[in-house]
Amino acid sequence: MSLTNDDISWYDRVYDTVQIIDYCGEFPNVPLLGTCGGISYNPILARRQLGFPLKDKPHNILLEGVFFQEGKDPQGLKARMVRAWRKIHKKGRNDLGPKNCIALEPYTSWVRQRASEYLMPYDYPRPTLLVVAGPSNLPNQDVEELRDEDLSRAWIREREELLQQIKEKDTLIEFLEHQVIDDPNDTWTSLLPQSSKFWKRKYDRLAKEKADMEAAYKREIKKLCVSRGFDPVKAFVRFLAIPLDK
Repeated sequence: MSLTNDDISWYDRVYDTVQIIDYCGEFPNVPLLGTCGGISYNPILARRQLGFPLKDKPHNILLEGVFFQEGKDPQGLKARMVRAWRKIHKKGRNDLGPKNCIALEPYTSWVRQRASEYLMPYDYPRPTLLVVAGPSNLPNQDVEELRDEDLSRAWIREREELLQQIKEKDTLIEFLEHQVIDDPNDTWTSLLPQSSKFWKRKYDRLAKEKADMEAAYKREIKKLCVSRGFDPVKAFVRFLAIPLDK
């Protein structure tokens, strides 16, 4: 049986004045230590239980899992977690908004997608089966026009998806630039010799992924345009709206 929002009591007013620990030190979330090892806790997923609104899907970097077992810690995570707890970052109403316990559509859509991927009992709409009609006798010109319309719609969908992915990566790159560039001499960063390398690797990886995405899309647009007899430069500028390298 699927759960719905009405089945859950999200918030107790006893927490009205509570601030939450948003992240610690170099970690984008909250590291937790135990007798047998350590894991990461993602408070962004628990904000609704403390009354804060969930407006958009969380960035992937805020959901990265960290795990080690006691005695098996080649990355030195235990020491880094201990140091991270010397710099605790809290957030409250001024940062996260009024305590109204709401979840907006961008967040709930992300939850439904995750529930579908992991086969969780979430009540999400099932896809409607396409009813295929019998063959129709259309003139060749009409068939070509329909194909062109389908191709244009496909390009537009791909463009929107790519721009959304690039927007997300730009947001993460901006976050990492602060960690690596804007705040290199911060007091707590000086306590973490591995921190700048940690964020620099993530920054370089995201920048490369973004460049690879743009390059791959340029190649795909060029290939499609050649097959359809279009000008690839004009098509790319029209559908992608990203400046081309000369």
